[in-house]
Amino acid sequence: MARITFSTMYDTTMHYLQRNGNALHKLQEQISSEKMINRPSDNPVGFTNALNYRNIINALGQQRTNMDDGEIYMGILETTHQSINNIFVRNQELAVQASSDTTNHPGRLFINMEVRQNLEHLVSLAQSKHKDNYIFSGKWTNQPPYEIKNGIAEYRFNADNQAIFTNNYDPSDPDSLRPFQGVGPVTIQIYDSGYFDPNIKPIPDHPLAQRIIPGSLQLAGNLLETPHRRTNEGLAEDHPDYLPEDHPDYNKPDYEVDYVNGTITLLSERAKEAFYNDDGSTKDAVPGMTFEYIYRNSIDMSGEIYREIDTGITMKINTNPDDLFGKPGAGDTDSFKEIIAFMQGLWHNDQPQISQSIDRLNDGRERNLEHQAVEGARLNRLGIVYDRNYELNIANTDAKSRIEDVDLADALTKFSMADAVYNASLQAAARLMQRSLMDYI
Repeated sequence: MARITFSTMYDTTMHYLQRNGNALHKLQEQISSEKMINRPSDNPVGFTNALNYRNIINALGQQRTNMDDGEIYMGILETTHQSINNIFVRNQELAVQASSDTTNHPGRLFINMEVRQNLEHLVSLAQSKHKDNYIFSGKWTNQPPYEIKNGIAEYRFNADNQAIFTNNYDPSDPDSLRPFQGVGPVTIQIYDSGYFDPNIKPIPDHPLAQRIIPGSLQLAGNLLETPHRRTNEGLAEDHPDYLPEDHPDYNKPDYEVDYVNGTITLLSERAKEAFYNDDGSTKDAVPGMTFEYIYRNSIDMSGEIYREIDTGITMKINTNPDDLFGKPGAGDTDSFKEIIAFMQGLWHNDQPQISQSIDRLNDGRERNLEHQAVEGARLNRLGIVYDRNYELNIANTDAKSRIEDVDLADALTKFSMADAVYNASLQAAARLMQRSLMDYI
């Protein structure tokens, strides 16, 4: 009977001692973690609700990260738009100045030097980056949309790459016109043979040399470009370049370059002879030409970039370069062509073309202002969504805190009481464990 009583007392003491110890340990864990719920078994319903709130808070945090990145991205766009606007405003001022009757050709050439600096700055703005990614290349963020290249001319004489012929050529008559004579000016398309573009379809090819920078072109041979005139000044009559005044090429330029669309027009017979043989075939060694031009990447840069700013809601953050700078095709206009057309007028001393450039430059400025306004509206919307995100984060954090956060003051009070109870249990257990069977004999 004594053995049964001692075993019962021992089991009962250890049971309550362990229960008090567990209560003390739980309070100690809550105080150290500052959480009421540390595992699902503490409060299954509360744990589920807290987990849902935590997922919402994490999603809101990721959306804030997305918005922060988008805000920086669009901030770069905003600054770039402002710089582009300044370029067009300055070029318009220069166009008004250059279109005046009081400005002579040397003065226009000096203006052309400043416009070139503005053009190069516009190219650098088109290459603006965010985190080492080009912002005006659509989804091809590793490809520069525009860049200045040094070109070497490859001539395309027409769509079939054939020579120009006339119907009145008689090989037996030495006085008859040669195939390239009597047909008026001959226009030749220029391509850059120094650059191989694998993106041009249907087969990889050399890019069309549009947007040639006036003043950068060098053509081999003693040929004079518009607006220069061929005269006999300083030449003896036996000089090979001496021309009698009744010669059709006297006091005329040899060729003219369309810097915007990348063509050279042969105006004089002398110039045509440099490109064509007597039988009308193109010469194997036509005059070499080097130049600088604005190369537009041939990839499709119309891709759009988005950031998720709310659950299931995305916002476009980039600007399509075709919409901002203009269309890429031959014959289409763009911001670079508008500036180069102005430079061409300055280089050729063409006052009407300079006057027309005032409106063309304004077109580029208005395109830029339109997209600057769109970016401003997106930034405003982003600010509104960000404020809402911040408020939702506060609300959900508070709701999660009410469920799982511990009241330290209350927990410390309970801990002190549980500690006292546990110590009392230990003392009682110690006194009990001192007894043996001898105490019951």
